[in-house]
Amino acid sequence: NQLIRGMDAKKLAPELRGQGKRTEQFVAGIYDAMPGFKARMATEEEDKGPEIGGQQTVDVVVSSADGKYAFAVQVTGNSEKEVMMKKLAEMSNRPFIRLPDTLSNEPAVPKVLVFLDPLQVKNFFETSDPAIKAKAKLELMLKIIDDHIRSFTFDLSKTKIKSEQASVKKLIDLFKEERKKYIH
Repeated sequence: NQLIRGMDAKKLAPELRGQGKRTEQFVAGIYDAMPGFKARMATEEEDKGPEIGGQQTVDVVVSSADGKYAFAVQVTGNSEKEVMMKKLAEMSNRPFIRLPDTLSNEPAVPKVLVFLDPLQVKNFFETSDPAIKAKAKLELMLKIIDDHIRSFTFDLSKTKIKSEQASVKKLIDLFKEERKKYIH
């Protein structure tokens, strides 16, 4: 959402502004490389945060192979403590969310927070050195995967619903396996 990106960007140093969209797209791209997942960018309604009348900001929606929603992701490249605390509080209040088109008999999905350093993202996209780019991608991938594991572990601690617990445990195991691909 342009308004939220604008509010967040004002808090960043001028040379680091404008990383949001490509950071979100980079994160969305990792799911398509993982077996059993398909990602899409959030709709305007899903991306509308509480500040402007929405329920909870989501940047990427990930579905499983059967087409059902698996989880929703909020991505931020803003390292300001105030912004991070706001996003953590939002997740703490609603670790599972219902997307606008979720049917009443469908379960809510766990939310994931991905915090990426804006300078690291900028350097990744702007370097032309293949060795530096490969190292930066590895670091970003590990950070993204670790944020998923942390978020899912938090989500798991907040639910008593057996079906939610089972799906989150599967996601934790999947991301722990995925992490092994990047550890050398």
